[in-house]
Amino acid sequence: MERWGSRFGLIVSAIGMAVGTGNIWRFPRISAANGGGSFVLVYIIAFILWAIPLLMAEAVWGKATRRGVIGSFKEFLGEKYTWMGGLVGWISYAIACYYAVVMGYCVRYFVYALNGVIRPGVNTESLWNNFVNSSSQMMTFHIISMIIATIIILAGVNRGLEFANKIMIPSLFVMLVILMVRAVTLPGASKGLEFLFTPHMDRLLMGKTWLEAFTQAAWSTGAGWALLLTYYVYARDDEDIALNCTLTCFADTAAALLAALAIIPTIFALHPDPMKAVGSGNTGLAFIHLTNLFTQMTGGTVVAIIFFLALIFAALSSLLSMLELATRVLIDAGWTRTKAALAVGVVTTLLGLPSSYKAYILENQDWVWGVGLLLSGMFFWYGAVKKGVNEIYEKYIRPVSDIDAPWLFKLIYLFPVWFFIIVGWWIYQAITWYPGEWYKVFPVSKYTYTVGTMLLQWAIAFIIIYALNNKLASWVKPLGNPKK
Repeated sequence: MERWGSRFGLIVSAIGMAVGTGNIWRFPRISAANGGGSFVLVYIIAFILWAIPLLMAEAVWGKATRRGVIGSFKEFLGEKYTWMGGLVGWISYAIACYYAVVMGYCVRYFVYALNGVIRPGVNTESLWNNFVNSSSQMMTFHIISMIIATIIILAGVNRGLEFANKIMIPSLFVMLVILMVRAVTLPGASKGLEFLFTPHMDRLLMGKTWLEAFTQAAWSTGAGWALLLTYYVYARDDEDIALNCTLTCFADTAAALLAALAIIPTIFALHPDPMKAVGSGNTGLAFIHLTNLFTQMTGGTVVAIIFFLALIFAALSSLLSMLELATRVLIDAGWTRTKAALAVGVVTTLLGLPSSYKAYILENQDWVWGVGLLLSGMFFWYGAVKKGVNEIYEKYIRPVSDIDAPWLFKLIYLFPVWFFIIVGWWIYQAITWYPGEWYKVFPVSKYTYTVGTMLLQWAIAFIIIYALNNKLASWVKPLGNPKK
């Protein structure tokens, strides 16, 4: 079986898994909308209470079983629980199918920046609308993104994932530092810094700030996605789970803070209405407002090139972990890496075409499976409790850990509390978005974010995967016998 060539290779790959586009365009926007410094403080608390314990559970599943997400639940909990791994795997893979489209956005704008399209006088709102409403362009850059990712997955763990992440992740942090330095040297940037780091006590006491922070912690770090599980299939026997998971979360937070330091001061320095930019959504912030600000600043073309390359690296490093998850499942079933990677590449490209055809399909899938990720964490909580939280810690974490903090892993006991509060909040919000119609599903273009569309798609996935439990269990081949 393949192994990481070094601990550094595993750590940067784990960081790449966690650091995605959400760190760069969602964290700064959400932190600004929720009190800046107050949100940052709560976010750090959230990843201690929520993210680190779940990531530790994922790492144990992968390292202990040497199986992908489906096989790990079968081996760790028993055959009748194989469906849990199947559902967790499907949720993460469903995200990959539209996440490649998101990477396509970044590639398109990187090309715009290189070609000099992002220049003074350009109408950035029209530029975005023309692109997002052009199915041919959206599909083209989705396919380009999938070709790049598939080539890396084909190369394997060492020559593909490890090699790529060793280049992308350090480069990503360097680019974020460059962007931060440029931002804080803009006249008026101090207003953004003051806003970002001044705790607003009223926000600190608001439940919405805590709910947004816990949601961001789950989405940003990959807690419950089973992506870290997949990477720990290839970990060395003496790999430190507690330390590595903690480092992954702190690095993820560092990337998010660097992005915030690059974006918030820029907005406050150059935008006439900073909060309008903050409230414009992820793509509106990145591709309309920030792109417009790049056209106004000295050296803006270079800044735009660096910014969109950083977005590409963030998107690609996360996309690779999702595709490797699906590839590992097929390898567990006896497929060669070449056959598995090609199959995953082709199928993901095809399944992503609807999201590249119409933006509302992508938005619907992001709503359904983005909230669904919170559901995934419940299966890791159940598995940890069933297997024994203390037993897991003593057997798999303490013997190889430089951090002896059993209380940190025991925080997983509290996960159902966070889950029901946060998912309940999202459901409540969705009901208020569609008063009297929250249960409707069609047309999807109108009922993109309803509770009905979410529950229906969850139910379909659950029924199918649960019914296939025995087939999934038998599909996983005995360890050590994959085809060469």
